[in-house]
Amino acid sequence: MELAIGKFHAQLLSLDAALRQVLTGLFGRKLPPDRLLNDFFRANRRCGSRDRRLIASAVYAVCRYWGWLRRLPDENLLSGVERGENLFSRREMMTLACGALFIAAEEIECCRALCRELEIGEFRVGATPLERAGIFAARIGREIAFSLNDLVPGFALEAMNERLPREKVLETLMRRPPMWLRLREARRDKVLAALREAEIPFEESDFLPTALRAMPSKSNLFTLESFRRGDFEVQDLASQAIGRVAAAKPGERWFDVCAGAGGKTLLLAEMMQNRGTIQASDIRQNALDALKLRARRSGYSNIFTKVHPGGAWKGRHPFDGVLIDAPCSGSGVWRRNTGCQWQLAADDIGRYAARQSEILERFAAAVKPGGVLVYSTCSLFHAENDGQIARFLLRHPEFELESFAHPLTGEMLPGMMTVAGENFDCDWMFASRMRRKA
Repeated sequence: MELAIGKFHAQLLSLDAALRQVLTGLFGRKLPPDRLLNDFFRANRRCGSRDRRLIASAVYAVCRYWGWLRRLPDENLLSGVERGENLFSRREMMTLACGALFIAAEEIECCRALCRELEIGEFRVGATPLERAGIFAARIGREIAFSLNDLVPGFALEAMNERLPREKVLETLMRRPPMWLRLREARRDKVLAALREAEIPFEESDFLPTALRAMPSKSNLFTLESFRRGDFEVQDLASQAIGRVAAAKPGERWFDVCAGAGGKTLLLAEMMQNRGTIQASDIRQNALDALKLRARRSGYSNIFTKVHPGGAWKGRHPFDGVLIDAPCSGSGVWRRNTGCQWQLAADDIGRYAARQSEILERFAAAVKPGGVLVYSTCSLFHAENDGQIARFLLRHPEFELESFAHPLTGEMLPGMMTVAGENFDCDWMFASRMRRKA
């Protein structure tokens, strides 16, 4: 069934405006596409559900395959766009959207209509995304040899941990990420029953009994009473694994240094059975305010929040455990924040590594003798992960790596772990567990 011409052209106008707003914000303001797209939809409430679905599919596909699509326009035009300037003509913007949907094999009806509109041949589903990228380029008169390596900046490939299977990582980056939920262990059966009643499909994890994938549904997950009670949280499987590396016990005192909105803080509280204390700190008051709301909803009374100015720890009473989920390049969550790899510059990796080193120096003293220090990032890069830990241990012989079981496989690890997103259909995250010698 073909799209009505008038309706189709109205959709193209909205799609053109959305793409311009997202690309300008992605490159000019360094904001993530999901935030930019939400801003667009809030300002354009005339867009119906069908329009929103088409626009979201096209926008995310453009960001996901930008490494290929960016090779189609003129280089001077491209450099302006990647500075945040709005330079594409409407036809050029629609060519990008068509190419993205063609490569993704999404919104096929619209893609076929766009192909006719742009006079670039018939759309056929088949081949791989890489092969479809080459087919599309040829249809618009460009003979380009694409590769998976085009999907991220070249310096990022060189900076990746050499043990990562790069081809599999890049293939995984092309797939939409799932929504992972973390269920309160004592309320697991209630949550499963609530999801079934709301007709929200899900898949239980093969690795953690309290983790499951929520599948796309017409029902709103966040209107469920079980969510309002704090029976479950949205938390990626990799993040759940990192929290379990801490292995916090009831009655202990923990310090979550870079708590943010508190996903791992809440997991620590769950493992501690709401006994003991957790000091959750961040330099952002608004993030801690969000954490307080989440803790209140879940009924945790052992979480205390405190803004810290970023200086060295000066407390009198060191902790049983310190978790440093350090600010990083975010390369391990590029699949969820698709397109953000093009915001990173080569020297940013060194700057992040230097900042992480400072944070480790400032807060290692907060670990009591015999206590545990857990360091983590959502990064793919050696300099931020095992390289960072190697440098820290050289400076601090009072700490040593401590073996632990991989939370998802049970394999014993020698103190460091990378959660492989390509194997577990989740983000990529790194964690190290160290103990301060008594």
